[in-house]
Amino acid sequence: MKTNSCIITKLSILVFCTYFLINSCSGPAPVSRITDISDIKAEIEIYQSLTDEKDNSVSVILYDKKGKEFGNDSVKISVNGKKAEYKIMQQLYYSKNYDYRAEHVAPKNNTYELHIQLANGKKFFLAHIPALKLSSPGNIIYTKEASLKSDYTLQWSDLHDVNVLYFSKSVRVKNKEDSNIQTFIEQAADTIKIGPAGSYTIKKEEFSKPGERLGIMSFKFTAEKTGTLNPKLLRGSSSKIRGYHEERVNFK
Repeated sequence: MKTNSCIITKLSILVFCTYFLINSCSGPAPVSRITDISDIKAEIEIYQSLTDEKDNSVSVILYDKKGKEFGNDSVKISVNGKKAEYKIMQQLYYSKNYDYRAEHVAPKNNTYELHIQLANGKKFFLAHIPALKLSSPGNIIYTKEASLKSDYTLQWSDLHDVNVLYFSKSVRVKNKEDSNIQTFIEQAADTIKIGPAGSYTIKKEEFSKPGERLGIMSFKFTAEKTGTLNPKLLRGSSSKIRGYHEERVNFK
């Protein structure tokens, strides 16, 4: 009975591994079968600097109806008339990433407009994404060196499209075996919704906990927007743009 149980277990593992390999190695639908925009899910992300609108990067990932990434040189994507470069990146477990990228694209009429041409020659509007308004990090008022004994306040103004503040902490943690040894640990970022002008105060009680002490706090004033997609794209498609000003404060 024990032998039979071992055989069944080994067969189960073999079947699972075979299924995994087949599923991992099976590719997306051939691009020749992608004949219409309604056959595609698109994920579009743009990073744009908030101090230089030409300092940007556009990434487009395409999926077929089964949710598998696909791409091919015969499928072309353009951003404001500039052709995106098609790239294949090998990942672990036999998988690949298919990415279309364009950089340093000048906005036209404060917009990034994307189009796609399929392998059959058909062309479609893909997405319309607003460019981010520029702003100066000099409009963020803060001190770079701060005391752990006092509350800490940030102030900002005229940051225009900035609407989210992310702040993360790097804390010093003492070694339990040797108190002279300290380790820095990055903690997950907190998020608050903000406007283009305002202030935010962090209470000194939040700086330290038993066994750890705040060392560095990073603030990322972020502008995030979504775009307008071709309504015929598959459900789950997305388009977004983001940019940020980042500042760091040392605590003593």
